[in-house]
Amino acid sequence: MTDYDATRSSFRLDVPARFNYARDVVDAWAARAPDKLALLAVGPEGGAARRLSFSDVSRASNRSANFLAACGVGPGDRVFVMLPRVPAWYEVLLGCCKLGAVPMPGTTLLTDRDIAYRIGASGATVA
Repeated sequence: MTDYDATRSSFRLDVPARFNYARDVVDAWAARAPDKLALLAVGPEGGAARRLSFSDVSRASNRSANFLAACGVGPGDRVFVMLPRVPAWYEVLLGCCKLGAVPMPGTTLLTDRDIAYRIGASGATVA
């Protein structure tokens, strides 16, 4: 880019009518490069590294989506998710996206009162 104004004025973002990050990005990478590193999870001290490929993440998020669907979760349902920093956090959020459900992540620092408020105010169907 040599001329910012010209580039800015001619830039057009091609936005698809329907986009699902879990399917259009994660699953697409899993199909194109299944062994490519998607997530590197390390323990609290920086050890115990766990390497997850796009194929691993895709399969795990499919399992999460299937489990949630079996529990009656569907498109538009709100799902409260409170997990520590572990790979399952990504798997559940991506599973929600695959279903069209709305993931509502919460930090593990939330109190009982915080959790009750979020679930009640949002109309979450699953926690």
